Amino acid sequence: MTVNVTPRKKPIRFKIGVALLVCCALIYLGVLVVLFLPLDAVGKAAIIGGVVVAAETCTVLGVAGVGKEAVQALKARFGLKRRKRDRVDGRAPVAK
Repeated sequence: MTVNVTPRKKPIRFKIGVALLVCCALIYLGVLVVLFLPLDAVGKAAIIGGVVVAAETCTVLGVAGVGKEAVQALKARFGLKRRKRDRVDGRAPVAK
């Protein structure tokens, strides 16, 4: 006896959240582009500030879109909590 398991479709909110997180990474690459533009220091600083604010906004909206469980799963997969805890304790991170 086989059980037919149809894969669950991801809701549109999840897909938009993932797209915003990818967009956030691309926006941060914009900082590197701005550094090489022929602008004065004040102009570069203003543009970089706006780019960082836009990227952080995309991050917050993306995390809200994918949900708490997905973000926790990603953190566990990449070991972000463990690394942060090791730095706070003063221990060197454990190499795998």
